[in-house]
Order: sequence, then structure tokens, then C-alpha cells
Amino acid sequence: MVNITTIKNFVTQTSQEIQKYNDNIEINKVLEELVTNITGAEYASIWVYDGQFILTRHRDNGTPKNVSMESKKGLLYECFATKNTVVSNYLASEKSYEAEIDNPDAIKIKSKIMIPIIDGGVFLGIATAYSSVKQIKNFDTNDLEVFKAISPCITNAIYKMQSNKDDIPKNVFVDRRVSNRSSEPSNFRRRKTDSIENLKNIENSRTQTQTPQEVLDYVANIVHDIRTPSNGLFGFLEILEEQIDDARLKKYISHAKESASLINELTTSILDGVSTKRELSQSKSETVCSFKFFAQIAEIFSSNMYKKQICYNIFIDPALPKEIEVESIKLKRIIMNLIGNAYKFTAKGKSIEFSVRYKQKDKKIHIFVKDTGIGIAKEKQEQIFEAFKQAEENTSLEFGGTGLGLAISAGYVKDLGGKLLIDSELDKGSTFYFDIPIEVKNDKNKFTPINNKDIRVSILMRDKNLFVANHISRYLVKMGIDIDRIEMVSELKNISDNTTHIISFENFLSGELFSFVKSKKCKMIVVEENFLSLSKDNLDGASLISQYGYYADTLYSFVDVKTKPKVLIVDDDKLSVTLIEAMLSDELCEIDVAYDGSFGLDLLTEAMDEGNPYDVVYLDTNMPVLSGKEMLRRYRELEKQNALSPIKAVSISGDIYDENDKQNDFDIYVGKPFDKQLIKKAYLDAVDTKEI
Repeated sequence: MVNITTIKNFVTQTSQEIQKYNDNIEINKVLEELVTNITGAEYASIWVYDGQFILTRHRDNGTPKNVSMESKKGLLYECFATKNTVVSNYLASEKSYEAEIDNPDAIKIKSKIMIPIIDGGVFLGIATAYSSVKQIKNFDTNDLEVFKAISPCITNAIYKMQSNKDDIPKNVFVDRRVSNRSSEPSNFRRRKTDSIENLKNIENSRTQTQTPQEVLDYVANIVHDIRTPSNGLFGFLEILEEQIDDARLKKYISHAKESASLINELTTSILDGVSTKRELSQSKSETVCSFKFFAQIAEIFSSNMYKKQICYNIFIDPALPKEIEVESIKLKRIIMNLIGNAYKFTAKGKSIEFSVRYKQKDKKIHIFVKDTGIGIAKEKQEQIFEAFKQAEENTSLEFGGTGLGLAISAGYVKDLGGKLLIDSELDKGSTFYFDIPIEVKNDKNKFTPINNKDIRVSILMRDKNLFVANHISRYLVKMGIDIDRIEMVSELKNISDNTTHIISFENFLSGELFSFVKSKKCKMIVVEENFLSLSKDNLDGASLISQYGYYADTLYSFVDVKTKPKVLIVDDDKLSVTLIEAMLSDELCEIDVAYDGSFGLDLLTEAMDEGNPYDVVYLDTNMPVLSGKEMLRRYRELEKQNALSPIKAVSISGDIYDENDKQNDFDIYVGKPFDKQLIKKAYLDAVDTKEI
């Protein structure tokens, strides 16, 4: 690995050389040399975005100079569309690998690292480093860290390349401060300095010394954290293997991916670092979608809870702000350690609850994990927060573990501004809890309180369902349903005549129940008691939730009489569709998808005929069967004929922005690569007059 001092010299030398050139080929040559020098890679490419779905490489040696993103294929496109770094040490074996896109030089490519170059939200291009089988290079987090550190230098060089062009597309942002070539631009000096400062920070973090005990603690902490997600991953894969034809497979595959992703993060930390201080210094506050963040962590354990037949409740306060700022890495590890411990020490058939509550006055969240496990004696409760300490000497033999989890969690909670506390009684269970301050980024309430006095809910249940039924009732009350309008019954005949909503546990399903629901014109939710045992296709229109998962969103939609905003995504690129769905995942909206313009027009027309039209459509221009522009033009005519309020139309095409599109058809132009804030803003603008 090249040392940081040498890299700083490379950056300084490169910055000075770039000042001399007004020729883009020469600038590109200097940049490629910088990248290969600092990464130890065999080759490098600097792809500059021209705003027309084309990435351009300024070379004169006969190799391909342009790569089109219109094919929407390859790992390079993945980096372009998601604005995320891509690292692969076995490139050709990657599922998304496309030789024409990812290996335009036609070498025997082995590994590649790609980082998007972005400045102030403006996408400028992609910098890549890569090696062939002749000079094998395995990229690691150190390479990625240094590569990102020098990106300000690359950014400034790209701005200069753009200013050298006479045919700059009108939708491409160019920093005109670099147009004065007679002297060094002010922002060029700043960006060079940014790169040097970034490298100095890396150098400082790598030169901190540690004692052998600190190294041991670091490795022990990381290895301990690997256990829980790997167990969760194994459990999900077992279930999926058994139920591979289930209609809701995608949801649980995503949970398995969440576990696999965390495992990769942790093992990388073991292989590439031995500094606890360095890891903690990299833990930064970030804005997260609160409900999604907590639900994804808690649901990692769902399959294991089912296999052990533990009643598992996940409660995320409906009053929680939609977006909060927290140190997500530390908070995730705390929660996983606490739930993992509860699972380990709770016997089959018992119960565990994970709860997140919002203290609005104090701007704090209160988190607790409550189990009905073996409990901890009073005299042992203090020492369990010490590393390698457990409540009893035989604990590790009987239950496994090293006694690290609570010590790690206690330290992280302290870092977040709280204190980890315990209430426990031997043989009755334990509750671990803490309060931490949060910064509210979006205080809009996801669940508008339901104010409908006509709603009456009947929960059809047996004694064994009481724990979950009480949990469901708690959610309903928090959402605005009066407790007096919620009843629990054990027989169909006991359901009140004025019941409007029925929540039935799986064991009550029968033809008689479905007939009863139809005759009473009630809405119904079915609570799945056995993991992945039911399919919506066989529930005659009833909604479905799992007692082992987070289901507040579905429950709220079930009792809320207001119509949810409707979104239609029309794009033949499945990656783009998946990205937009993910960006809108924390909104309570109904999303439909079409992969060609003809089917998209059918969905729009059908919704209009049913009197429930879509509120917003995200639309690609270039699609098979019927183009996006023609699809939208035809629908606009139908809107006028039926005197409908116009749908909000969002262009997600990679084509050059055309003012005529906005005037004639489209309301908003987002383009590719996607900007999450613009995607969400388009949705919120479309539904701001609609109660959700």
C-alpha cells in the first residue's frame, strides 16, 4: 500500500500539472496516472457525464471513448443509477456484469472499483480503477477510503474538462469559476486542499497506537457482532428453502440480504483494521427513516423467533417522527445485541417484546427489550455490563456467548448520550432499556390520528393469541381507535352486529368466516401464526400480517377510511423501478408498476374508470410498445374529456431536458441518475392536498 505522504505528493503534483493543460486528453492522462498510483491498480478510467446518458472518456489511443447508459445494464450503470460505490474483486462473475459496459478495453479483467463523482448534488462522472489477471489487485476498504479522499481533485479536473468544451449540453452544470485559464481558480485551490485535508485525516487515524488489549477488544467486539446476523441469515435461508414458491418471498429475501450486508461490513472491519478508535470515529450521525430503520433491524430475528415458537412483538410508536438523525451503526448494534441476548436466554413458548417510544417533550426515544427468560439475580446485575462477564459461571456452556454483548451495548449507549439500565428478576425475565436524544429531521406524523367514531373492531382469537392481540389493540389505540370500540371474541357468533373491521387469527380461517365477512360487508385482516404459511391469493381480498413482523403500516391502512395516494411507475428498467420503490418505501402510498407504455396507459385508464385515479406517475420516455411521451399525451386527452384533475407527471428519462416536455406533458423533470430528494419531493407535491 502506498503511504499517505506519497499520495499527498501525487495529488499536489497532479493538481499542478492539470493547471498547465487546456487539453482534455492531457488532463485525463494525468488523472488516470494519479488513480493508478494511489490504488496500485493496473488501469484507470475517468468517465465524464455529458448529460445525455453518455459517459465520455477523453483518450486518443483508439480505445472506446464513450459508453452509453441507455442499455441500463452493467455494474457501471449500477454505479451511475444509484450514485453508490461499486467494488468487486471477481468482476466477471458478478451477476450484473456486462463486458461491453464494464470492460470496454476487452482485457482479461479481474477486479474493479468505481466511485461516483458528485459535487453539491450534481453528478459529474465516475472514476474507476481496475486490474487484469496479469496483475491481480484485490481492492479493500483502505483503497476505497483513499480513492474517495482524492475525489475533490478529480472533481475540479472534471469541471475544467467541461469548461474546455464548446458544446456543453444546457442541462449540465459547469462551475464557471474554472473558465479563467490564465490563473489558478479559487475553487481549484480549495478542492486540492480538500483532498490533502482528507488524506491528513486518514493518516492521523492510521497512526494512532494501540495496546495489545485494545486490539484484542476490537477483534472480540467485531467477532461477537457477527454471530447474531449470521444466525438470522441462516434462519431466513432455511425458511425460504422450505417455502420457495411463496408469493411474498421478496420481502424475506430482503431481510436475509440485510443480514448478509451487515456480515460483510463486520468481516471487512476484521480484515482491514485493528483500531477500535478508528471504527468509532467513523460512526457518524445520519438521517434515517425511523419506522423502516427500526423495523428492518427487528425483523432480522423473525424467522428464529418462529422456529423457537417465541411470541415476538415489535412496537414502534406511531407518534415517532418520520425522519430522525442518529448514529445508525451504533444504534443498530445495540438493538441487535439486546434482542439477540433476549432470544438466547428465553425458552421456547415464552415471549419477547422490542419497543421504541417517542418522548416528544424531551426529544428522546425510549427503547426497551423485554423477555420472559431466565432473568438475572440482583447481586449479578451490575457485573454483566463488564466485558467477558456473565451472570453465572455456566452461562457460556449452556447458552453460548462470551459476555461481550452487554458491555459493547452499554458503551455504545453511553456514546449516544444515554445509559443502559436493567430490570430483572430471576426465573421471570429481564428488561433492558435506555433513553437517547435524537435530532428530528422530519416531524410530520406518518400516522394521522383516525377520528372516526363509526369504526368498531372485533379481534377473533384464542387464549394462546392474547399476547399478540393485546399488542394489536395497543397499536389501534395509538392510532386513534377508542379502546371501547375494540372487542376480543373467541367465537364467530359473538361478533357484534355493528362491527366494521374483523381481525382474525389464522386458526379461525374457514369458508364460514369468509361468508360472514361478506354478508356483514366488513373489512378483514388475517394474522399469520405460522411463518410464511399463508398467501394473499387465498384470502378472498383480506389483508395479511405476520405476528412475527412489524405490521403497523398495514394495520393503519386497514382501519383508515381515507384513500391512500396512488403512484404509478412506468419504466422498462427494473433497477430504476426498484430504486423509486425503495425511495418511496416510507410513504403510506399504493404503488403499481408497468414495464411498457401500453400497459401503463391501461392502468391509468382503468383507475380513472373506477373513479380512483393515480396521483402521480413516474415515467420513462423511451419504452417498448408505446413511448412514454405518447402514453402521457393520450392520457392527458382522456383527462380533459372527463374533466379530471391532471395527474402529476414526473419524467425519469435520461434524455436531455426539453422545455416543451414540461409545457406539454411533464410537470417535473428528475432524470437519471436519480436524486432521492427530488423523487420524494415530486410525490409530496402531488399529494400535498390529499389527507394521508
